[in-house]
Amino acid sequence: MSTSPTEEKVERLLYSLTALADIGEAITSGGTFETTARELLHLILGTLTVSKGAILLYQPETESLRVAVARGVETIQLRMKLPESVAQALVSHAQPFVLDPTEGPFAPFVSENKAKFDGMHAHIWAPLIVANRLIGVLSLSEKFGKHPYSADDLQLLSTIAHHTSIAIYNFQIIDEIRAANFKLNRKVLEMESLYDVGLAISSLLDVKELSREILQRAVMLLDASQGALFFVEGAGLKVAASVGMDDRYPEDKVVTFADVPSQLRDIVIESKTCCSINARSLNNTDDAQNMLLVPVLIGQRVAGVLMVCDKETREGFAEFTPEDEQFLAAISTQAAIAIDNVRLHSEALEKERIEKELEVAAAIQQRLLPDSSPELEGIELIGVNMSCRQVGGDYYDYIHFNNQKLGIVIADVSGKGTPAALLVSTLQASFHALLENYDIAETVTRLNKVIFKASPSYNYITFFYGILDLESRSFFSINAGHNDPLLLKASTGEWKRFATGGFCLGMFDFGKYDVEETHLEPGDILFLYTDGVTESTNLAEEEFGEDRAKEILEQHRHEPLCEVSVKLSDAIREFVGEAPQHDDLTYVLMRVH
Repeated sequence: MSTSPTEEKVERLLYSLTALADIGEAITSGGTFETTARELLHLILGTLTVSKGAILLYQPETESLRVAVARGVETIQLRMKLPESVAQALVSHAQPFVLDPTEGPFAPFVSENKAKFDGMHAHIWAPLIVANRLIGVLSLSEKFGKHPYSADDLQLLSTIAHHTSIAIYNFQIIDEIRAANFKLNRKVLEMESLYDVGLAISSLLDVKELSREILQRAVMLLDASQGALFFVEGAGLKVAASVGMDDRYPEDKVVTFADVPSQLRDIVIESKTCCSINARSLNNTDDAQNMLLVPVLIGQRVAGVLMVCDKETREGFAEFTPEDEQFLAAISTQAAIAIDNVRLHSEALEKERIEKELEVAAAIQQRLLPDSSPELEGIELIGVNMSCRQVGGDYYDYIHFNNQKLGIVIADVSGKGTPAALLVSTLQASFHALLENYDIAETVTRLNKVIFKASPSYNYITFFYGILDLESRSFFSINAGHNDPLLLKASTGEWKRFATGGFCLGMFDFGKYDVEETHLEPGDILFLYTDGVTESTNLAEEEFGEDRAKEILEQHRHEPLCEVSVKLSDAIREFVGEAPQHDDLTYVLMRVH
């Protein structure tokens, strides 16, 4: 008994619905993409009575199709180019179509790729589309018995392709979410690891211990089997730490740039970027197969190189990934901060040690200067010394020979700081050893020879030495290249300079010094000073100058000498203001009664 067309159509519809229900169950079964795709392809082939077929996924970044699953197709790894224009045409067409190389909108594409279509036994394609986006293609061979695809078959295939598209798209979304979660978890793990690295190395203040800790953690966190940390030193690299590479890179060994891969020098040090090297391609190969190197940057300076080698996996050694480069660069940044902190700590300790030594030196130097001015009948004396550093190169002194004679000395050593202070000590000791055995000219002559032998060629001393006979008020003096001391005459208000003498001490090992004799009168004020007084500079880079000093002394010459000194010091400080003091400042004032 034959069935009517209506009954046949109903049976066909029921079969299609059953097939779609089976496909829906396969989609929601919760299996992996591969197992689900295979089951889908199996149901599709069975539903449409087709023996061969494949699901191909579209990769827009490479404009190609990749066979994901296939049945009856030998070349399951087959890839074929799918230009973007063809992909857009598939989206626009949307419906299944026969791969006819002679007619239709896809005829040129089919003709061009006929060999590949034959290899896949492809007869009909159904585009897999979601939201106007090409996901892939369902490729089917001819039906059993080479029966043509009916209109019902094509309609069913279109419905099946739609469900398949959604299933594949969902799997892709899930894969993207999983990949994003994996990357996020990796980043979280990296951040935690970096935090642990920072905690572990932040408290280490020994550079060797710090270097070993940095390297060990880098090797461990990147699953490497060996590595080394180098510091740039001169024309090469000094091995700061080594793990698994002690034979080639023992600690403290200095490796010249000629003995390391050229990429290390050219890329890591010169370009300051990461570098991944396949060591087997190098002439001077290590035991390592793969090497990852990153610069250790302190500011813009390459202070070192961090290297890890041979990433270990279950399958053996693997190449380092871009993510590994970023992670090692982050570790390198942590390392740079810690290494610089060690340097700063070491410098702070050294500075503290120097400061303490300078405090001792300053205390010693202060003992070279008079504790107070001698109190002698007939004169007033006051001396002031201010060093621009803890120790300086200015010197002044009083020599009380007896009740009738007083020596006054002022000197300025070229340079500043500790070297100048050392030469001041030499000057003071030598001067005191010579002054009682010779007259003033002989004393300065012999002192010059001593300073010449004791000082380097670039150092010299400006020196002024005078002896006052308190009874006769005769003042005998020698100026050895020093700023001319000034005498303010009480009777006339005029100024006299003391310029007679000779060369600075220490310039030459010969020389003759002339003595100048001056008679002092009651009320005369003698002003001896170093260039730190007249060359004191304000923020406008103006110098205090000799004229300002003379003006102050003239205005206050009738006041007690201690008041005159205060007025002079205050005037200098007010003039300089916030400007830094660049030179030692010393002066001596003496008034005769």
